[in-house]
Amino acid sequence: MNPMESPEYFECRCSSHEHTLRFWLDDDDQDPCIYGSVFLSDSPWHRRVWSGLKHALGFKSRYGHFEEFILRPEDRDRLIKLLEKLKVRKSSGA
Repeated sequence: MNPMESPEYFECRCSSHEHTLRFWLDDDDQDPCIYGSVFLSDSPWHRRVWSGLKHALGFKSRYGHFEEFILRPEDRDRLIKLLEKLKVRKSSGA
């Protein structure tokens, strides 16, 4: 198994540290893939349990339970390049 490449960082257009995406290209000969990491806000354990229970029981808020990430225009080509690398490695390994 080959080591993963250095991660690519993508920062949200709003520049919040909490809105940062990190992707690694795993250059595995058998099955190359991209791993992603996203910041999850830190909440007290009881709030996380309560949120998990509501999710498991199908509770839906009309406001949703999500964040957003706005890709900066200068990062578009880097993201496309990363996905193209994966596509090339997937097609050469098949």
